[in-house]
Amino acid sequence: MADLGLSLVLSFDGSVLYGPANATPATAAIGYVISAHEPIVEGSRSLSTFVSSTHVEYRALVAGARAVTNVSDHRTVASLHVRGDAVAPVEAVDPDHPTEPNDGILRRRVETVQTMVDPIPQVSYRTVPRARNRRAHELARRPHRQLE
Repeated sequence: MADLGLSLVLSFDGSVLYGPANATPATAAIGYVISAHEPIVEGSRSLSTFVSSTHVEYRALVAGARAVTNVSDHRTVASLHVRGDAVAPVEAVDPDHPTEPNDGILRRRVETVQTMVDPIPQVSYRTVPRARNRRAHELARRPHRQLE
């Protein structure tokens, strides 16, 4: 039987912790999980520089898309379902939405993600509640705990 390819789900999240009185961002981190019925790749790392929580979300999406590309280098991927709890990056990368970030860096990140997932025949995008994005959220929070 021919390999029809994997159907993957990419869940991503960014996390920013603020200092005293929530006045200044102190640390940022990203997390993502790629699953095909079960998790097959997970990633988590702190960010040494960041501009805003929105930028952190986009960076998590780029890292997750890069990991999908690594999987697709070794296995046929028939479909990808991108899931995140932040509306802006999900809508920005979805070709069915006319949303485009005003920020040049974010536009380049959108182009990067779209280029990486372009070879996959079917790609869908959906914003999900945090409860449905729990593992990616946990992975994004992990580097903060390591700094404590």
